[in-house]
Amino acid sequence: MLDSTRTLHPLANLHPVLSTSKLRGLQKVLGILAWKKRLAAERAKARSDEIDRQIEEDAKFFKRTCNILLMGLNDSDTSAIVKQMKIVHQSGYSCEELLNFRPSIWRYLIETSRCIVQDLRSSGLQPTTHANKANCKHILNHPTDTNHPEFFFRPEFANAVQELWADNIIPVLFKSPAYFPLADNAAYFFPDVHRLTSKEYIPSSDDILRAHVTSHGGTTETCFPMGQLSIRLCHVVGQRSERKKWIHVFEHVTSIIFCTSLPDYDRRGEYGEGQSLVLFDSVINSRWFLRTSIILFLCGIVEFKIKLSKVPLEDYFPEYTGGTDINKGAKYILWRFMQANRARLNVYPHITSVSDTSNIRLVFVTVKETILQNALKESGIL
Repeated sequence: MLDSTRTLHPLANLHPVLSTSKLRGLQKVLGILAWKKRLAAERAKARSDEIDRQIEEDAKFFKRTCNILLMGLNDSDTSAIVKQMKIVHQSGYSCEELLNFRPSIWRYLIETSRCIVQDLRSSGLQPTTHANKANCKHILNHPTDTNHPEFFFRPEFANAVQELWADNIIPVLFKSPAYFPLADNAAYFFPDVHRLTSKEYIPSSDDILRAHVTSHGGTTETCFPMGQLSIRLCHVVGQRSERKKWIHVFEHVTSIIFCTSLPDYDRRGEYGEGQSLVLFDSVINSRWFLRTSIILFLCGIVEFKIKLSKVPLEDYFPEYTGGTDINKGAKYILWRFMQANRARLNVYPHITSVSDTSNIRLVFVTVKETILQNALKESGIL
């Protein structure tokens, strides 16, 4: 008779004839299997956690901020790029922001119309009508302080500009080799002068793209999303003489957008094409940008086409043989810039018109891919 007080082994009921030792052996085997199962589960969880961590890291990358340096000698071109980014990627300008551009546009109207009158006189040309001779006086005598709170146009100014612009002498002046307004937006602004000088005038996006706001130098930042990336665009204005002191601050930029103006090929001095090449050379071969790719914007293609027909490129570069062919002219200038690339950095050139939003949208489709590829390489993914 079995002792009712005897403690049975936990596995005794598996088989009535198993001995205690065999039961203990079976228990050990089952323990080992449970341990292996638990170990496999822990490894699976660790692998799952690693995958989740990698996904999170990838998500952080694709949401990361890419620093891009925007620079060039012509502040009008680089400023227009910044404006385009705000229009395309930041829902444009508010009404209050648009109104802030009025003084600049008004100043352009006054200064450019005065320049036309002065150029007529220096060229020995006269308006074809007596009324336009009087209009020239109205234009020269008009107040120029557009930043004054009480500034506004005299009633006769808009009529004077519009009538002078329609004078048959203006095309003659524009064909003169001595007349080349490098940022000439007169053909855009002058026919619409009555709208621009009205008390209700609010600048449009197209207006402000052609308005140049005078800057005293410095660096501005514009942040905007571009697909999977967040772009931090650092725009350097002026500070040419002090460049060596601050250029190292941008050592870790992903890309550099460098703007040069195609119509500047005949300019001398601080803003000429030669100085643009000097700046490009110093940037592309700088020890601070050995891992940086360069996006080269050749700006002002419309003005370049007009100028090429009047000022032969070979007058300034005797080795050029392309004549007035705009494609050959642009390729030659691009070749000169590419010759400066002794560091063998990747250079992605684009011919642009910075005041044309549709053109900039198209160009930045390609620029976006370039920036993304550069960011991937920098992170080690490619």
